[in-house]
Formats: sequence, structure tokens, C-alpha cells
Amino acid sequence: MAELSVRNWSNKELRQLDLDDKVFDYPYKEHLIYEAVCAHLAAARAGTHKTKNRKEVSGGTRKLWRQKGTGRARVGDNRSPLWRHGGTVHGPQPRDYSWNFPKKMRRNAIRSALAQKLREGKLMCLESLERQSPKSKELDSELQKGLGLAGRTLLIPVDAEQNLELAARNNPRLSVVRAMGVSVVDLLNHETIVASEGALQRLQEVLAP
Repeated sequence: MAELSVRNWSNKELRQLDLDDKVFDYPYKEHLIYEAVCAHLAAARAGTHKTKNRKEVSGGTRKLWRQKGTGRARVGDNRSPLWRHGGTVHGPQPRDYSWNFPKKMRRNAIRSALAQKLREGKLMCLESLERQSPKSKELDSELQKGLGLAGRTLLIPVDAEQNLELAARNNPRLSVVRAMGVSVVDLLNHETIVASEGALQRLQEVLAP
């Protein structure tokens, strides 16, 4: 069973946390992670694009000139797609781009990404992510000087931490996601993962079965 040091904001080691091998010894599966990312991005698409067809554009239904005898091509109303300002044929319509991505595959993709972060030494556990102050400067200073983290960092508290979220939201390098809301895209978009001890335990309870 793997172990991870539990530290405080001063980077002092407090104890060791036992990690479940079902989660943190899961093999790296690149294609599974790829599928999970595609499903996440597809579900995030707005799908609100729309063009007007000939029923919806301005115009009338009157035939512009008689069918025969003019020497011109036969024509119907001025809302035809052949005319300027006419309707669009087979244009995009509002739709939902998401598809049903199996829950088991989603969990396994998160397990794979978390285990890879652990193997790369980019997963850190803090005793708690509670903050007494919502100041962004103080949080950034403790992360850089105390923990030595200067890159993009994902902070994972076990539950809502208002001061932590307020302190991190003005910093483009930091993101805060609660333990039950972590996605594969969150894990891949950040260089380092900093999770509270309670968050890791919660993730193990959910991902291990």
C-alpha cells in the first residue's frame, strides 16, 4: 500500500497517509483519459448556434413572376435559398453535443490520472486547506515560499472552503474544486495537485469500489 506525507502549510511533515492501491496504483491508460476528456469537452459545448431556414427569414410567399413566357428561370418566393437574404439550407440548429459516458469509465479515468500524478511526485496532501483569511497574496506566498509551488496548482478541499475559494479566484495559476467535483480535465490542466487529507479519503471512498 502506497503512502503519502501529510503536511501543513509550512511544509512540515506530520504523518503518513495510507493510500488505497485500487485508486493510487491504477495503471496509466492514455486512451481512457482521452475518451473522458472528449466527453467532458463535448458536454461543455453550448450548442446554441442556429441559422434561419426559409420559413423564418423575412420575405413573402408571392411568386415573383409568372412561370412561363418571361425568358427567365422559373422562381418561387424571395425567401428561397437561391436569393440573397434567403433561408439557409441544412444550417446548424440548437443541439446537445454530450453523449452518455459510462460512470465506471469516468471513475477509472480519474483513478488513472490521480495515480499518474502520484507517480510523478505531483500530488501533495495537506492536513487542511482551511484559511483564516481570504487574501490572495497570503495564499500565493504560502504556496510559493512555504510549499515551493510556483506552477499551475489545483486545490482540492473536502467541502466548501469560502476563504480558500475567495483567495484563489483572483490568481490565474490556482483553481479550487471540491473533492466530489473533480474531473479528469481539472487534473490534467494543472501541474500540481494539492488535496486536503479529508479530500483524499473522500476520493478513495468513492473511487475504490
